[in-house]
Amino acid sequence: MRAVGMSDVREEMSEQTTGRITVDPDVLLTIVRFTALQEPGVARLSSRRPRLGKHAWHGKRARTRGLAIHVAEGRVSVEIHVVADGTVNAHVLGERLQEHIADALNEMVGMPVDRVKVVIDDVERRQRSARS
Repeated sequence: MRAVGMSDVREEMSEQTTGRITVDPDVLLTIVRFTALQEPGVARLSSRRPRLGKHAWHGKRARTRGLAIHVAEGRVSVEIHVVADGTVNAHVLGERLQEHIADALNEMVGMPVDRVKVVIDDVERRQRSARS
């Protein structure tokens, strides 16, 4: 029996065929949720459950309060409903969420994003200081 060194292992690994990697849609939900909640101006996700449109008949999908994911042909579509905290412009908040969510999905799981639909369902009034 021959001892196997690291050079042999690397050589064997390079000769292996690449397999398939599957990411559960619930993992994508988690990535989107964390990304959105870190965005300045987002108070919380809405309690509304997004409806998956007619485009979601094929592929995989996951949905929770305030968030829906649809994956088809290796591409992701997101619909997210948030409650803003009133500290930033709603339009700017929506654009930042679209950009940061698409970037997070692309960087963390390498999946291209078809669309990120952002719906701002409400704006919470910030707590005033005791002097106001």
